Amino acid sequence: MPEIAKYMDSRQVIVLTGMRRVGKTSVMRHFYKQLQTSNKVFLDLEDALVRDIFTLKSYEDVARSLEERGIDLTKKASRAYVFLDEVQFSPNLPSIVKYLYDKYNIKFFLSGSSSYYIKNHFTESLAGRKYIFELYPLTFREFLDFKEVKKVIPEGEDTLSQLSANKRKVHESAYKELYSQYIRYGGFPEVVLAARQEEKKKRLHDIINSYFQKDVTTFADFEDIAKLRDLLKLLTQRVGQRLNIDVLANALKISRKKVYQYLELLKMTYVIDLLAQKSSLDNSVSSAKKVYFRDTGLANILGSIAEGSQLENSVYMNLVGRHELSYYQTSSGGEIDFVLNEEVGLEVKNTATKRDVANLKKRANSAGIEEYYVVSNTFTDLDKAIMAWDL
Repeated sequence: MPEIAKYMDSRQVIVLTGMRRVGKTSVMRHFYKQLQTSNKVFLDLEDALVRDIFTLKSYEDVARSLEERGIDLTKKASRAYVFLDEVQFSPNLPSIVKYLYDKYNIKFFLSGSSSYYIKNHFTESLAGRKYIFELYPLTFREFLDFKEVKKVIPEGEDTLSQLSANKRKVHESAYKELYSQYIRYGGFPEVVLAARQEEKKKRLHDIINSYFQKDVTTFADFEDIAKLRDLLKLLTQRVGQRLNIDVLANALKISRKKVYQYLELLKMTYVIDLLAQKSSLDNSVSSAKKVYFRDTGLANILGSIAEGSQLENSVYMNLVGRHELSYYQTSSGGEIDFVLNEEVGLEVKNTATKRDVANLKKRANSAGIEEYYVVSNTFTDLDKAIMAWDL
């Protein structure tokens, strides 16, 4: 939120995007309450009656409807603030926002749970008029904040090299069990705050059911939604692996084209990410991408995931949004799980060994990567090792 707060006084539209229930509405309401003005309104576009405002043929009629809800658009008035939640439910909204933005002194705050809708429709209509912020499930450090567990990080110890050099055995007893919870139940705020395991599971089930009832039906017209559920179960078995589209198509008894459509839907609604391969002199660029879920808790509800894959996906959750990510595979098949910003290699292991470090060094050399670390979920004092809970 501090990054968003920097733009509170700017003229540009603030757009929040990310998966359903990741906290967009809470962030919007936080900033709404912070505004020291009465010239503001918060509208939820999941409400059909609210959506009707933005189906009016005349954009001036939309302006009048906002005035009826307390917004003052006269020239003498202070800046008006209009918060619109779940904008993907109103297809015509981008052009309406552009018109009102250009004519009136309105600061818009928008949220939506579809990257396709936000990045395409709003990119075209609001070029030069917006800032987009993508929200993710909590990182482990944010998870600890929600648990009210203070993790002391001395100044200068936040780089990967410092985290490797200054790891502490005492942190294993302090954080490993909490990290296990993070792996199992993920980083949705409401799930993290739930006290009991059964309540966490219930909330995760509710999130996935809400996703199918609202997002899938909004953005897709697939003949067999059951196939999408089946695909998700197959993907849980392939976390951290390169996807073979032919294998998925045969397993689901659908066309390759349909598999690509389903994958695109899952990507644009922030359920999964597909990680591309880093190119180098030692390998040829493969079109095959590795799959990760945006949240491990959600993945665990959908299917059965191997322990090592859960750990790898949790590391991904701590990296995505902070780094440009890819993976690397040598011509002989050796792999680096994550390449950060084309410069740093990370390999994820439950217990890092000297052999793991040596193998990673060889692969990093072949990729032209000078900095590399093994991320371990068990404490080790090996050089070039970082503890998963320290990321």
